[in-house]
Amino acid sequence: MSDNQPASNGAHQIQLFRPELKHLPSSISSLLSSYSGIPPEQQKEHITSIRNRAYKSYPYPCLGRWRFLDLDLASHPLYQSDILPMLKEEATAEVPGVDKPDWIFLDLGCCLGQDVRKLLFDGADPARIHGADLRPEFIDMGYELFKDEATFPRIAHFIAPADAFDFSTDSELSKKCDGRVRILHSTAVFHLFNWDEQVAMARRCLQLLTSKCGRALLCGGQVGNVGAGEFARRRQEGTRFRHNEESWKRMWEDVVHMDREGHNIKALEVHSVMEERNMDRFRQDLEASHPRDGGKTAEGSNTDQRQIGSIEEGFRWMKWWVWIDFA
Repeated sequence: MSDNQPASNGAHQIQLFRPELKHLPSSISSLLSSYSGIPPEQQKEHITSIRNRAYKSYPYPCLGRWRFLDLDLASHPLYQSDILPMLKEEATAEVPGVDKPDWIFLDLGCCLGQDVRKLLFDGADPARIHGADLRPEFIDMGYELFKDEATFPRIAHFIAPADAFDFSTDSELSKKCDGRVRILHSTAVFHLFNWDEQVAMARRCLQLLTSKCGRALLCGGQVGNVGAGEFARRRQEGTRFRHNEESWKRMWEDVVHMDREGHNIKALEVHSVMEERNMDRFRQDLEASHPRDGGKTAEGSNTDQRQIGSIEEGFRWMKWWVWIDFA
């Protein structure tokens, strides 16, 4: 399939909203126990209450299907080797007579801030950690979930609303982050948009990066497809672009070609890994969305078609990272 042609309609239905949290990942349970002080026996009820309100605010599938509990950044291929060491307090300790480099980590599209809290729990320097999201209510709910506003104040660490397509220099995102970001994380964001919109978002990301450290890292995860192309949106007109390794690399090469001189870019490295992640879970959803009991779901309630989405043929989860070297 050509990168620029619409994909076929060979899609399967899945449940976008799963009412019951049947399994709590050990990583998020440990985070809530040790970082937030929430006993294990209270965690499912605590998470479910906040998740339901967040999904009602905006029905992202990562909320409806409990995907946000997977702590994507911590499972990224570069998390232990590069990201966490760069952010550890001891690695950025002040040296007498030497100013501490003024750079930050930014989670763009941070949702409830779950990956930010995992970084803090794993020993990252809190002064460098920032999150940004289009929806301020998600920041509020993140504080309810992790109970840490007293130790990690929002005014110092979160920007919301933050519009990834706003290039103006007077926005809060620009004022706090432009030219300061050495590590930019963005998961489940690019795949919401078509090719042209993703190009615009990538260019906005370049505006956020700092050139003072010589090298900056962008990383994240998103829905991809072995046959890259534009796929129809689920609830509205238009398309969203699903990448494979080749199209993802081509997009970043195009973006850097446009902006190389303006940002003084010397070199680019683009990497991605396509995973058949959660396919067993998707297959279970397929079975649940075609029940044999007269329209009842596995949870016993009537199937709400507004909560049924589709998974395209060739679906994969894609982990990616981009290194930018500045002259």
